[in-house]
Order: sequence, then C-alpha cells, then structure tokens
Amino acid sequence: MKTDRIGKWRQFLAAILANLAAFCVGTMLGWTSPMQPLLESDPPPVGSTPMTREEISWIGSINFIGAITGTFVWGRVSDRFGRKTTGLIIALPFVIGWTVILFAYNHVLLYVGRVCIGFGCSGVIINTPMFLTEISQDSIRGSLGSFLMMFINTGCLFCYIIGSFTSFHTLTGICLLIPIIYVACFSWFPESPVFLYTKGSKEKAQKSLQWYRGDDPAQAEKELILLEGRSKKSVGYRTLIQSRGTIKALLLGFGFIFGQQFCGILAILTYTVTIFKESGSGLPPHVSAIMVGTLQLVSSLLSIVLVDKAGRRILLGTSYAAMGLSLFALGAYFKFSLPYAWIPITSLSLHVISYSFGAGPVPFILMSEIFPAQVRGLAISVIQLLGTSLSFASVKLFPSFVSLLGQSGCFFFYGGCCLGLVFFTLLAVPETKGRTLQSILRQMNGDSGDEVTDMVSGGNKIVIMPKKELEPIK
Repeated sequence: MKTDRIGKWRQFLAAILANLAAFCVGTMLGWTSPMQPLLESDPPPVGSTPMTREEISWIGSINFIGAITGTFVWGRVSDRFGRKTTGLIIALPFVIGWTVILFAYNHVLLYVGRVCIGFGCSGVIINTPMFLTEISQDSIRGSLGSFLMMFINTGCLFCYIIGSFTSFHTLTGICLLIPIIYVACFSWFPESPVFLYTKGSKEKAQKSLQWYRGDDPAQAEKELILLEGRSKKSVGYRTLIQSRGTIKALLLGFGFIFGQQFCGILAILTYTVTIFKESGSGLPPHVSAIMVGTLQLVSSLLSIVLVDKAGRRILLGTSYAAMGLSLFALGAYFKFSLPYAWIPITSLSLHVISYSFGAGPVPFILMSEIFPAQVRGLAISVIQLLGTSLSFASVKLFPSFVSLLGQSGCFFFYGGCCLGLVFFTLLAVPETKGRTLQSILRQMNGDSGDEVTDMVSGGNKIVIMPKKELEPIK
C-alpha cells in the first residue's frame, strides 16, 4: 500500500533526525580518546600545564555527574511538555557545553563543559526512545529503536577518526555544530501522537498519527481507538509502585541497567590498547580505537536488521552468551599466559560485536515498550538514575577493581555476570517483537484475557482490547 510505504519512510526519516541527538552523545563519548594526548602534551591546548592522568580521568567521568542530575529533570519535562519539545530543549546543554570547552582557558572550564554535555546526554537516552516508540508502527518499532545505539556508535567513531588528524579547537567546533544542525532538522516533525492524546488533544493526536501513517485517516483512526482510556492526569513517583505491571517493568529495567554495567564492556574498552599490545599487533592507539569503533558501528547496524526479525529476547540472550564466552577466553589468556596471539583480538571483536547488536541497543527498546505512556518518562528517568550512577562509579573505581582481582579476575567476574544475565533473559524478559504496546502492557500486568478484534491494515497489526484492560492509572 502506497500510504503504508510513505508512512514508514516518514517514520524512518524521523528516527534518523531524532537520533542526531544520539550522535551528539557519541561525540561526547568519543571526544576524550583523541584529545587525551593533546591535553597531556606540552604546551597543552587549554591551560598552561599538561593535564595529569587523574585529571584526564575526571574529563572522562565527570559528565556522568551531569547525567545523574539530568535524570531528575528530563522525564518530567518530557511528560509535561512533550517528546518533540523536550528533544529540542535537549540541544541547549550540548551547545552550552561545547561552547564552554571551545573557549576554555583553564581545566575547570573543561569540567564545567563536560558536566553540561552530560546533562544533555541523559535527556537523549530518556526522551529519544520514547519518541520513536510512540510514532512507530509495531512492525518496525524495534528497528527504529535500534537507531539510538547505532548513532551513538557513529558519533563515537566520528570523533575517533576526525580527532586523529585535527586540532583540539577544530574537533570541538565541529561537535558544537552538530546539535545546531539537529535542532534545525528535527523541529519540522509533528509531536508524538501518544503524548498529545494523553494530554487531551485528540484532534492534534489524530493529525500527527495520520502524518506518520502516510496520510491514511482510516489507519490513524484505528490506532487512536487503542489509546482510549489513557489517563490525562499527572503522575508521581508513587504511581510507579501502584500496579503489578509497572513494578515488574521497573525490576526488568534495573536488570537491563545491571547488564549494561556488568557485561564487561567497560573492561574491554579500558583494556583495548593493552589487549592489542599483548597480542603483538603493534597497532597505534588511534588505529585500535578506530578499529573498535568500527566494530561497534557495524554490529549496531546488524541489530537494526535483526531486532524485528529474530526478536528482542534471542538477540539479548545470544549477546550475553557470546560476551560471556569471550570474557572467559580473555580471562584464561591473561591467567595462564596462553601463547595464542589470536585469542585477544578474536575475543575483543566478539565481545564488542555482541554488545552492540544485543546488550547495548535492545534494553533501550524494551524499556520504552514495557511502561504505560503516562509514566514512561518518569520510570525511565528512575532507571537511568541508577545507570548513570553506576557508570560514574565504574569509571572512577575500575582501577581499584583491577588491583583487587587482577586482569584475569575482572574478566572471569564479568563473564560470570553474563551467564547470569542469560538466565535473567530467558526467565524474565518478555518478547515484544511485532506486538502492540497494549498487548505488552497486558502481559506485564498478568492479564491473559482474550483479544476482541484483530485487524490488519497496511502491514500494521491493530488489536482492540477489552475496556477493562485499558483502565487509566489511578
């Protein structure tokens, strides 16, 4: 159907431009690696003395303090002002942060700029998946949700490459330009129809949904039926523990965050250069960073293709299992000083690829699917508060962890965590591939009632639920 194709192209384009914000997150993550040698050089581009390793470690971690602060703000902003409006506001801390860094004349200003950027990053992680979930058809919701990790990886690789041959101020100026381009492009798209409906703007919601469905009024009307019963009242933190489904979704979200922090990705990225040196490759640090960034990007592209075909659970479970295997192999290599130089590179590649097609992107997709729209922003903010806190602690305390357990001990520990996460996925994580958001919420609440009507239009499955299943949140 022509309208279906047009609608999917519009959703695809919206996903690309909305995720320019995720590209900004990637530039924040990737900027430190190529800039570290310059900031440690004499004379440095900022300040009068070179930065020490301790100061560089703060450059890499202080952004998480800004991100932690943002988790208290962005969910409420998104639920009050809308996904699109929040997406535009998010650009402001990026612009302020990169401007401060560009004109910084001492190290303190570098820290201030990184905190501002981190504040914006948490907004992207919280708001962008919600926007895409609420505009997407069920058949492509997972693929569009995978764009987040792909664009983060692209932004990271972009900084690795550009930073390898440009100056401090050139790379920073380019990073400043990207959020400005993002605002100019993203401002043209309609607001999320789900958000508009929950705020009582049914007519605006129908117009928005109709645009995202290729100007098909019949399809828009059918999907609007599913939104009946949505609460238009504001919600608070107590709402998160007032229903079985929301409590279960919160526990799953905490599990996903634990998985992202304890699947070993930090250990792998921290030891990238060491692993390459141990393998005898002799690759320069810039080249090894670009190689890892390329692997991440290619595998995140794989996630886009597979997430709506293979499903969320199989990608997540396979990802954890493959990462566990690679970590045990790395642990054995360092523990027993194995003479096989191919083990580190092979394990490194397997781990990065596995993370980027499963444990990296899939949790963001699932977290935007398993919460009701009314509490989605607030719930994801609470989950991300835990995530950013753990990230900050992991970056700052990781050297102590290595001193306590050693290289091999760290890899064995993370490998064991990955095996536990495989069982967590098999036993607790629901499959959401191709399902309506309403049917997912019914399962989260333990409701196995029969569906009344099952209509298929334009390749998008529309399921009308009994009224009792769509009761508003009290």
